[in-house]
Amino acid sequence: MQRSASCICALMLVGLSTAAGAQESLWAGTFVSEEQSDAGIQKAIEAATADMNFLTRSVARGRLKKTNPLYRRVTITRQVVLISVKFDERKAVEMPADGSVIKWTSEDGEIYDVSARSENGRLVQTFKAEDGQRVNSFSAEGTERLTLEVQVTSPRLPKPLTYVVHYRRTVD
Repeated sequence: MQRSASCICALMLVGLSTAAGAQESLWAGTFVSEEQSDAGIQKAIEAATADMNFLTRSVARGRLKKTNPLYRRVTITRQVVLISVKFDERKAVEMPADGSVIKWTSEDGEIYDVSARSENGRLVQTFKAEDGQRVNSFSAEGTERLTLEVQVTSPRLPKPLTYVVHYRRTVD
């Protein structure tokens, strides 16, 4: 009897782990943007900077526009120990799958603390710099769609910059 209960528990754990793995694999792949323009991002930037004074608002808007373009294509791969996220033709960000923080240098030379973790079926990628943080949260909607929720925070911003971009799966 005790052995049967142990077997049932083991099978349930395997089933849960398989379901979690299947859920994770839904956000892995290549996706293209469903957005026709970056109007949603621009509106979010205006809202995040609206309460700033004229001079700082202009600088903040410019920087946020530069660092938050509408990426047309995102490719996410998941290996046993590595998660890779690539936007458009930019350099891929490769992070340990266990959520460990690594140093990563962007194309423009800025150094970030970067991490990625799978959380409740979502991929959460975090970039931290001296002046703020960006969190990309990827979630699958079925097998064909991916939603990217972005939140940028900084002590210099009166409120977070948040926006959402929808993608659809494509075949490479």
